[in-house]
Amino acid sequence: MLRPLWKMPKFLTGFIFLSGLLTISFLYEPLLKDGIETVSFLHIDGTTVGPPFTPLELPPLGSDRVGTPIWTYVVQGAKYTILLGLIISLLQIVLSLLFSIVMTRFSKGMVHVFEEIVESMIYIPMAVIAFMLLFPIRFVVDAEVEPAKYLMIQIFLLTIIGMPQIMVVLIKEIKKALQEEFVLSSKTLGARGWYLYRRHILKNLLPRIMLLFFQRNVSVLVLFAHLGFFGVLLGGGVEKEIMVGEPRLFSLSNEWAGNIGNARIEIMTGPWIIFAPLAALSLTVLAYNMMADSLQGVILGGNVSRKRKNRKNVKHDYPIMSGQVEKDQFTFKRDHTLNG
Repeated sequence: MLRPLWKMPKFLTGFIFLSGLLTISFLYEPLLKDGIETVSFLHIDGTTVGPPFTPLELPPLGSDRVGTPIWTYVVQGAKYTILLGLIISLLQIVLSLLFSIVMTRFSKGMVHVFEEIVESMIYIPMAVIAFMLLFPIRFVVDAEVEPAKYLMIQIFLLTIIGMPQIMVVLIKEIKKALQEEFVLSSKTLGARGWYLYRRHILKNLLPRIMLLFFQRNVSVLVLFAHLGFFGVLLGGGVEKEIMVGEPRLFSLSNEWAGNIGNARIEIMTGPWIIFAPLAALSLTVLAYNMMADSLQGVILGGNVSRKRKNRKNVKHDYPIMSGQVEKDQFTFKRDHTLNG
């Protein structure tokens, strides 16, 4: 069912963009990083100019306050931003699916209470909840824990935050699948437990789970951007002096959301500093949306074609339902007993 995706231009465009960006990002450290230098001063028309440099002064994207080329932030931070989004989205989907299967086996009242609680929290922005959990721990964790462990804590919290809403969606999908005729027939024939879910439920829900995975990637990336504006840096930060006696916190991993958040105060004096990571994040979200839109088209197209096929089979097997009567469909016999 998913093979037509590789023939759809929108899906291929999004896939090639993300794959190419990740490939360039992984090649940055071994091939490009050693040749990149921080530029302290430039001589332009006989005048010595200090950072930040505009895209015209230091092509292609200019530099930040310490003279680091902006394009290095975009390239180096791509793998951290995209991979973190993929990891968190995958963990959310897998864990939510497991908990949803368990929840469907509980009483209907307990499931209904859980759904009501989650749906009542939809009006609270996810970024606010994430900020309340992540911002306080940075003062304790940054000084005592390595950046890798700090990042693991952030991944864990961001995964837990997004699970309840996904569970509500999956619980409804599983309930709907359990009422399908082929599932009821399988249960009548003795299918139970993991076999029923693996053979029928999960197989039937796989396209929708994949669509939900692409949609979650978009939500997680948007959440990253919001956290960046709140000053929460994924993986921690490092202080650098932009002027003598004036330090500023920079993202340790150069992930895009942190760079966007750090550059928010430069929007008036150096808008190119925030534009580059913001454009990269926007294009990545667009790529995921294109892939999700293509997958949704395949799912809807598959449902329509299946309905047409079923309708065609019904018309072939039961011609009387179409209102057509064949010429020799009825045969009239004469009763000779009435004539004597």
